[in-house]
Amino acid sequence: MRILIVDENADFRLVLAEYLQEGLIYATRSAARRGVAPPGQLEIRHWDSVAGDFPVPGAKSGLDHDVILIDSNIAPDDPVRWLTALNGACQLVPPVVMLTSKRDPDDLAARIMPLGVVECVPRLQLTPTRLYESLATAVAEREQARTLERSLRHAGVAPTAANAPANIGAGREQSAVVDRADEPRPPGAASAITTAPDLPAAIAPQVTAAPAGNDHADLPVIPGYRLRKMIGEGGTARVYLAEREADGLQLVLKVLHPELAGQTDVVQRFMQEFSLIQKIQSVHVTRIFDLNYDRGMAYLAMEYFGAGDLRERLQAGFKPLPALKLFAQIVRALDAIHGAGVVHRDLKPHNIMFRDQHHLAIVDFGGAKALGEQEGITKFGQVVGTPNYMSPEQILGQPVDARTDLYSLGVILHQLLTGRTLYVARDTADLIDMHVNAAVPQLPPHLAGFQNLLSRLVAKRPEDRFESARDVYGHVVA
Repeated sequence: MRILIVDENADFRLVLAEYLQEGLIYATRSAARRGVAPPGQLEIRHWDSVAGDFPVPGAKSGLDHDVILIDSNIAPDDPVRWLTALNGACQLVPPVVMLTSKRDPDDLAARIMPLGVVECVPRLQLTPTRLYESLATAVAEREQARTLERSLRHAGVAPTAANAPANIGAGREQSAVVDRADEPRPPGAASAITTAPDLPAAIAPQVTAAPAGNDHADLPVIPGYRLRKMIGEGGTARVYLAEREADGLQLVLKVLHPELAGQTDVVQRFMQEFSLIQKIQSVHVTRIFDLNYDRGMAYLAMEYFGAGDLRERLQAGFKPLPALKLFAQIVRALDAIHGAGVVHRDLKPHNIMFRDQHHLAIVDFGGAKALGEQEGITKFGQVVGTPNYMSPEQILGQPVDARTDLYSLGVILHQLLTGRTLYVARDTADLIDMHVNAAVPQLPPHLAGFQNLLSRLVAKRPEDRFESARDVYGHVVA
């Protein structure tokens, strides 16, 4: 791993280099215990930010490093201007990890993320292991993003602004891992689209897990695809595990019920899911490879996830740090979604899928809408969502914006930390009443440090919540 440490203080750069070498020792020991290949050696280069603008002034082909480690207090300039200039001078900039402090401006995280910063590490929490793992993860995710791009090309999908790996709020690469077409689906792994059962009739129909024994029953014929089995069914569509005949790519087909294919509003909503996803620049969002209407049958060909959904993982529970890492990925995904002018409206663990053990993507935009959309496909007063995760304004049928997704995000945070949803009620009527009127639950003492974050996410009034997902991320890394 080739690392560039940027700071004007030579002694501090040496301390960071020693931390990284010590972190490498721990990682090597951990690999030996797990019986996996050891990590490679470190090539560490120091750069005095006072000595010059960039390590390679005017480079157009990119810096010869895998990752940059920079301090938020570099002299003589602030990191935002330095990174902005670097991005302008270099065509390919490595991922950046930044050391931060509580004295940094509140909006620093929001300003640096579009410039290639993939993680902020508070200096007060700095340890050799934390520092090494942050940089190693940034490098691995960059390589995984490149793997994703190669996979997209193999799948016949040219990387574009809509599907290319991207940073939060920008067009640069971000973390991603692509499922291999020949990777077997682990037992119990969920399909790309699932939902909670027993929803009231007012809730928009979604897809639920299919009963066993459907492997060869009543599979439709769709030109260009080999359908293997039905893995889900809802009020408007069936979901199938399939392969693309041209190259064997394993994917998921969401097929509109034939009897609905003649209903203009249903087809329009179905097609809007494709158009909304195509607007979003993030590898933390599912990809759609194809949309077609053939022989009276409308279908979407979507990314297949082989590692299940967040709902399954919640059963095992999370410690606070792993919970916060997953939470941060969801926040990044929401920032990209909202930045594209889309509100999801049905964020929940069922719709957060995993490509592998560490990298997630948000799926199922069937209930999503464009921000600012008034009348149209979704009429005023129509309720879309899942009761456990719905904001008060959703429940009341009021207009919603990006802050309604932040409320759902808060419910998920509570679930990540405690293993329980925000409210537990006897029935749906009591549950939605609690979302509208009940006080925000207090976390147990050992999780009290998360209370302010939780309370601001699930405030009853949208104006009392965070303004944006980017503000949430800035709060988390401060």
